[in-house]
Amino acid sequence: MYRVFVSMPEHHEALCGGIDLGGTKIEAALFDSLFQPIVRRRMTTPVNSYEALRDALVCEVAWLRDLANQPELRIGIGLPGLVDPVSGISVTSNLPANGHTLAQDLGDISGGKIVAANDCKTFALSEANGGAGKDHSRVFGLIIGTGLGGGLCRDGVLDLGANGLVGEVGHYGLPAHLVAEFNLPILRCGCGRSGCYEIFVSGRGITRLAQEVARVDLGGREISQRALSGDPNMVLVLDIWMRLAAELIHTIQLHLDPDCIVLGGGLSQIEDLPEMLNQKLSKVLLPSVHAPKILKPRFGDSSGGRGAALLAMQHHGDEIQ
Repeated sequence: MYRVFVSMPEHHEALCGGIDLGGTKIEAALFDSLFQPIVRRRMTTPVNSYEALRDALVCEVAWLRDLANQPELRIGIGLPGLVDPVSGISVTSNLPANGHTLAQDLGDISGGKIVAANDCKTFALSEANGGAGKDHSRVFGLIIGTGLGGGLCRDGVLDLGANGLVGEVGHYGLPAHLVAEFNLPILRCGCGRSGCYEIFVSGRGITRLAQEVARVDLGGREISQRALSGDPNMVLVLDIWMRLAAELIHTIQLHLDPDCIVLGGGLSQIEDLPEMLNQKLSKVLLPSVHAPKILKPRFGDSSGGRGAALLAMQHHGDEIQ
């Protein structure tokens, strides 16, 4: 079952395609020369086998190229997990693509070069090029969703590093002084290590934090709503979460020193989040250090697919306006 969205009523020549591959949905979009979506469609992600997932993406690639009437249309994919920049092998926990060279396999079947990267990194690339970070040289995109991760762009170009690990901040270690102050347990992370930020700062993490601190099982939106309405237990949970998030941003600054941090993911929609994080961050910054600007995204949920299209263009050496 497909849901098709036509975003622009007038005809614009297609330039490239982007596919946002998630654990529950695939969104494919065709972009014009201004990187505005011409048309996009969604389908449920097949999760029963790698072959089913691959074949669904082959169909999306064919749809984009047929729609654009460009057999060599450049296409990029953003996906949850890591993509080894040397081997192209995907490492992902919630898709049946783990251990497979997904982009290479798609290119072999569909023809042409198809590129893939982590969706947090394609989000950062989108927001650095015409998005919330367009006036900044060093842009960090921080997605606080089901998991916790990010990406860094320098002058509009994605910095992947030797292993594609730049921005994997969800697996920084939690700050010892806050773990001790709030008597937080050291839990095992999905990455195999223990004590990672993702355990408490992600969307799942704030629920886990509420379970540990207040013995309730609530999602992030309800926690923030109850806190903002004055529930003392949820005020405490949100305060601890904000302090952890502020320490994470401080660590990102010490490590990468970005000009701005653009927030994405479900928890980024907490009311007045940038202002609250700035308040907490001001208490942990080193003396005489200027805080990075904390911004809401311009392209929201569409940024991942848009960034994937940008990645395809940059991979081929095309200049981005």
